[in-house]
Order: sequence, then C-alpha cells, then structure tokens
Amino acid sequence: MKKADYLTGLALILLSIYVLAESWRMPRLEHLQAHPLSVPGIVPAFLAAILLIFGLILVGRSVKDGGHRLALSREGIRRSLADPGNQRLLLTAVLTFVYAGVLVGRVSYGLATGLFIFLFVAVFEWRRGMSPREMGRVGLAAAILAIVFTAAVSYTFERLFLVTLP
Repeated sequence: MKKADYLTGLALILLSIYVLAESWRMPRLEHLQAHPLSVPGIVPAFLAAILLIFGLILVGRSVKDGGHRLALSREGIRRSLADPGNQRLLLTAVLTFVYAGVLVGRVSYGLATGLFIFLFVAVFEWRRGMSPREMGRVGLAAAILAIVFTAAVSYTFERLFLVTLP
C-alpha cells in the first residue's frame, strides 16, 4: 500500500500541476470587466490546489514509510498487470483517455459523452458466458443510462450553469 500511495500521490501532483497551468491559461474575461472570482478557471484551480496538497501529503507519508523504494522487476510488473483490479483501473484509464483526449472536441459533446457512458457501463457489466438475453439487458441498461445522464449533464451545464459545452 505504501508504494501505491507513493505512485498515486505522484500522479495527483502531476495532474494538479497540469490543471493549475491550464486554469491559469483560461480567459480571465477582463474585457467584460468580470469579477476576478468569477473567471472560469477559478474552480478548477481551487480543486487542483486541494488535490496538490493531498498528493504532497500522500507522497510525504509514503516516503516516511519507505514507499518510494519501488524495486521494479519484470515479474512484479507482470503480477501487477495480471491483478483484476489493476486491469479494471487500466481499462478505466484507457476509456477516459479516449473520451477526453480523442472524442471531446472532435465530435459533439452529447455523442462523445453518451458513447463513453454506454461503453463504460457495457464493458464493466459484461461477464464471460453471458447469455444473449443478459447481453441484451446490459446493452439496453447501458443505452438508457447513457441517454439519461448525457441529457441531464448537458441540461445542467448549458441551462443551469450557463456553460457552453464543446
């Protein structure tokens, strides 16, 4: 757990630094004479700062307990990749990267989000040996969830928060 905390802390620190930098680059709306606390980057920057603090705490505690000594080996990496929890984590990372890094901005937000939700639910509900009827039920549930949540998120951001979605 110490090694996992160390790696997770490092990932949080890197993510936080990236989000802070991107928040700083967001428009400040000075030409509209907007209040400094109402600029679009303030909330992501605040959340990133909190994540940065927690990441630093996690890394510090891990280093104190010796978690920074990773001692990587081929067998250890193979064993780690064979762990079902790590496989699910890797699959989640891949799906999220495809959604945020590939789909968003290239296709409509609704289509990208709906596709992501559908695939996420379908992939994680699928089991070996499922009957065609069970697969159909999972597909239907994934489609319903994708439609409902895509509509809810789009409505919430566009109508309630007045945020233009990509």
